[in-house]
Amino acid sequence: MDQVNEAGTDRSAPQARLLPRQAGAGRGPEWKPAGVWAGEVRAGLIVALFSVPEGMAYAAIAGFDPAAGLYAGVVPAVVGALLCRSVLMVTTLTSAIALTSQEVLAQAHLDPADGANVAALALLVGVAMAVFALLRLGSALRLVCGGAMAAFAVGIAVQIVAGALADATGFRAGHHNQLLRIGGWAAHPGGWSSAATWTAAATVAVWWLAHHWHRARPHAVLIALVVGSAGVRAWSAPVPLAASLGALPSGLPHLSLPDCGVLAQLAPGSCAVALVALAQAAGISDDRTGGEHRAGGARDVLAQAAANVAGAFFQAMPVGGSLSRTGVAVAAGARTRWAGAVSGVALAVLVASCGRAVGLIPLPVIGALLVVVGVKLALARLPELRAAWRRGPHERAATVLTFLAATEIPLQYALLLGAAVSLLPRAAARLHRRWRPQTARS
Repeated sequence: MDQVNEAGTDRSAPQARLLPRQAGAGRGPEWKPAGVWAGEVRAGLIVALFSVPEGMAYAAIAGFDPAAGLYAGVVPAVVGALLCRSVLMVTTLTSAIALTSQEVLAQAHLDPADGANVAALALLVGVAMAVFALLRLGSALRLVCGGAMAAFAVGIAVQIVAGALADATGFRAGHHNQLLRIGGWAAHPGGWSSAATWTAAATVAVWWLAHHWHRARPHAVLIALVVGSAGVRAWSAPVPLAASLGALPSGLPHLSLPDCGVLAQLAPGSCAVALVALAQAAGISDDRTGGEHRAGGARDVLAQAAANVAGAFFQAMPVGGSLSRTGVAVAAGARTRWAGAVSGVALAVLVASCGRAVGLIPLPVIGALLVVVGVKLALARLPELRAAWRRGPHERAATVLTFLAATEIPLQYALLLGAAVSLLPRAAARLHRRWRPQTARS
């Protein structure tokens, strides 16, 4: 992930007014120039704009009410941002969480369009995460070698790109494996929509120009989003818009109550959803600590648990740390937890007051920028992958196996595989130390 140094403020300005900053990553209160707040608001607004098509699409694909996917970026995002230790992590709905939730409800023979069922599942996911935190499950992630964690994050980045290419070009390959899906997309350029592809290409070009202009770099994502959307509107390009994913809700989320009668049916499946969410969040590292802190500690797990419990009562689907939305926030210049909190507030305001206008965002523009985010997330892990490759054949094997697993099987199993392969040398060494004295005595 990019180093978070693009807020566009001048730390050396003697007139800079200082404001208290939220403590993060285990350190005490810090002070930052007041101008940083403008960057946090901008980053939060951009994340909110991305959350409209992404949240609705993830919910609709899995058979849920699109409004539930949209509301997953409101209350849960605010609660998660305020409580988590990884100050840049954005807590919201992801495609893997949506699909796993669909499977859990299907196995329980429950309707995913019923808000009471969704609320019950979100509540149980929060409870399961809290139990995992008490059991210190997140601490077990420290046993996973660095190469496997980097490969896991790259695998999630590949998933982001594979999903975004469909929106960017209008062609969706029918492969389950993410690498084969990208390969199928590349092998069938004739199936790409010309209007969508040109829109996506123009959006990437605008982002590239803005990103390479120093003064515009902190605003590159927003500039590309606005210019791409305005271009589609001006030329009446025949591309799908966010409104095509379903009717946008016209107000703030209202109080929703879980169906207590289905809690027993959903309890086992909620643990699977919680593991998927936490596995995805484990791929997020706090670049303010040089990447040493991963979003898997007890505080981060409890923050995601609280976000799910709160969201359950405000029409939200289950949530977790989102690598794609966190990447968007970082690319937009986020530096503190306030960007995530602002994204939830901004999304609520957008839905309540500008729902129709937000529905005009072209999906190829969003898809193109998500491809950019996914590629940048993957490239940022290359130094870690190179270091892992130099550490020997065992870590190479763990890195390769974890990456391939993350593109093929559910993410919680991919992470467990990486952990198992990482622990093999330690287990072998322990057995060797235990048996060596007996061999010497004999």
